[in-house]
Amino acid sequence: MKWFLIFVGCVFSMAASATLTDGIKAFKKQKYDIALAEFRQLASVGNAEARYYLGLMQKDGLGMPKDAGRAMAWFKKSASQGYIDSSYQIGKMYLAGEGVEQDTDAAIEWLSKAAEQGSFAAQYELALVYYQGKLHEKDITKAVEWFKAAAANGNLDAQYELANILYKGDGVQQDIDAALGWYRKAADAGHLDAKYTLAYFYLNGQILAQNYPLSFSLFNEVAQTGNRNAQYMLGYMYDQGMGVDKNISAAFEWYLKAANQGYDEAQLIVGYMYFTGKGAKKDSAVAEDWLQKAVAQGNAKAKKMLDEMRATIKQ
Repeated sequence: MKWFLIFVGCVFSMAASATLTDGIKAFKKQKYDIALAEFRQLASVGNAEARYYLGLMQKDGLGMPKDAGRAMAWFKKSASQGYIDSSYQIGKMYLAGEGVEQDTDAAIEWLSKAAEQGSFAAQYELALVYYQGKLHEKDITKAVEWFKAAAANGNLDAQYELANILYKGDGVQQDIDAALGWYRKAADAGHLDAKYTLAYFYLNGQILAQNYPLSFSLFNEVAQTGNRNAQYMLGYMYDQGMGVDKNISAAFEWYLKAANQGYDEAQLIVGYMYFTGKGAKKDSAVAEDWLQKAVAQGNAKAKKMLDEMRATIKQ
């Protein structure tokens, strides 16, 4: 009989695992009706992970009505069973006042539970709370402690933020070498802001040995994702022939991409290029339109250029 009970228990455990896996697969494929049926069945017999997923679905209105209060109840049931991700979600909801009254102390308590159990997302969130000092008194020591923990766990945003703190010496002793190490680690893993920062360092030549080709390559990687600042820098490097053959037409194309995303400095340059015919077909009316867009954003250089352009046209 004992062996029979053990056998039945193993079969039930395997079936539950298979059902949970099926539910998660359905959730990731956005087949929420299937996921909901699987998770409800498991949650009814006390499965903590299923309760966590029900919390997510209830919070975001996936396959069921959006209800932050009920989501919180699911998360708390799951967290009481030691499920780390649920503790993290509870902390975030207290932080935002989502489904509950905003409570920073409660948020820190729940985030700390998850962070201490190794949740890098909770570690990063907790670090931001202490670093930003908006919802809680700023504590740079605790912020760095949790940024380091999250960074060591592979959180790219934490690696980037930690690099910024060490680079600036923001409340800690400045450590350029350590900062560069974290910038590189984040950049190698695909963090765009880290890549942009390194690209600037290679262009500037003060923190790292000047390397225009490498700077261009990094700016290009970031620009291809639609980052307007990187698009502007690519335009500048094509314009100046830095790390790449000088190509005014290519420069104009990248400046225009940045300008179309509302970057006022790029709008200024595009206006100038249309007015002078440099890299673009000369067109004073289009030039004026672009300069006015930059002026509307408070760009004083664009205002000066626009006045000079209008004076030139009147002559």
